[in-house]
Amino acid sequence: MTQENPSTKRPPADPRSRSLRRRSTEAGRSSQTDITTLLVAAFGLFLIVGVVSVFLTSQQFRTVKHLFYLLIAVLLLLDSQAAFRVARRDPWIWALVGLMCVSALWSDSPAWVIKRGLVTLQTTTFGLYLALRFSLAGQVRLLAWVLAVTVAANVVYLVVAPGSAFMIYEGKRAFLGFMGHKNGMGILAALALPIFMLRARTRSPGRWVMLSGIGVVVALLVLSRSLTGALVGLTLCMMVALLPVSRRLRRPAIVLLPPAVLAMGAAAAMLGLADGVLVLLGRDPTLTGRTEIWREALPVVLERPLLGHSIASFWQRDIVEKNFVWFSTAHNGFLQQAIELGLVGVALLLLQIFSMLSHSMRRFGRQAGQEAIWPICMVSFFFLYNFSEVVLMKENSIVWVLVVAASLGVRRAAVRRRRRPQRQGEPEMLEANG
Repeated sequence: MTQENPSTKRPPADPRSRSLRRRSTEAGRSSQTDITTLLVAAFGLFLIVGVVSVFLTSQQFRTVKHLFYLLIAVLLLLDSQAAFRVARRDPWIWALVGLMCVSALWSDSPAWVIKRGLVTLQTTTFGLYLALRFSLAGQVRLLAWVLAVTVAANVVYLVVAPGSAFMIYEGKRAFLGFMGHKNGMGILAALALPIFMLRARTRSPGRWVMLSGIGVVVALLVLSRSLTGALVGLTLCMMVALLPVSRRLRRPAIVLLPPAVLAMGAAAAMLGLADGVLVLLGRDPTLTGRTEIWREALPVVLERPLLGHSIASFWQRDIVEKNFVWFSTAHNGFLQQAIELGLVGVALLLLQIFSMLSHSMRRFGRQAGQEAIWPICMVSFFFLYNFSEVVLMKENSIVWVLVVAASLGVRRAAVRRRRRPQRQGEPEMLEANG
């Protein structure tokens, strides 16, 4: 009878050790997934903010853009149940995009409308992807570093190619970098300032980068001569600065004072009640011809007040022939929406804005994290910028992507909070489990 060798005898498996090994394996897989998600999201933001286009020809950029959105569609389909659960939280976003596509039914160029509607839907799905994979805190941190790199790239562009980094605006040089227009630089600056300020208030190792970034952005904003970007950026920074005051007084609505004041000022300028202030600021009382555009565009709204002329309408040609000034948009998002999608489109847009604001304020009132103010900043940015520019649903628009991501993100966070309390140390990058 043979005896069993004691050296080869295995001790009984410890259930706790098996559990630890399983968790270690799952953590490794999760880490790999998170890195992949981070790379996809960062590349997408660099794509829509314009960094990628610097290194590619126009044809190469279109190819890369379509391949990227195809990848996003595949990733969402692979986790379609979770994506649907997040997407359905905000029906107004999909109603707006749906109305854009349906406007092909009364358009003179239906094929063009369908094409533009589909590419806008692609951009919207990228915002859904960000909301699905990242919490609001994760969105803020990711966007901060993407914008920091973008600002640095514009500085390098200024040094390397100073001749093409400026445009002539009202007889003066205005910095545009590789953003295509000085107003694009204004939008970049208005987004970067509050994000950098939020991150600079933390104790993260990169806070000094963010503090330095604020100074650089202010310098680029001055060079761009973008008054709208300066006013909106300053307003959002004031909202961030009021964050501790609102917490201490337990009055969340205090952070809405700066955008409310700016909105009233913008309305006064549109009505011609602030001409003296504009002259003191060295600006044209007609807002560089905008008031003339608005006056001539109002009758166009009355031609088709309910559903508009569709997004393929070329209504501006008639106004150009009267004013002899070319412009690509109405330079007012609400007026543009009324012309293209009628009062129905304006109503859906306002419902989206105020619904997002309502959800954001409720979350802000009960959460101590600084990231809770970001959706309020984003909806304020969207509302204020549309007074003098058009930052609506657009193909490859970083503004629309961030609006979608913040709106869906704040609603998803509210649902998760109702289901269970926030766990201490919970990762900011969310798993795709709905």
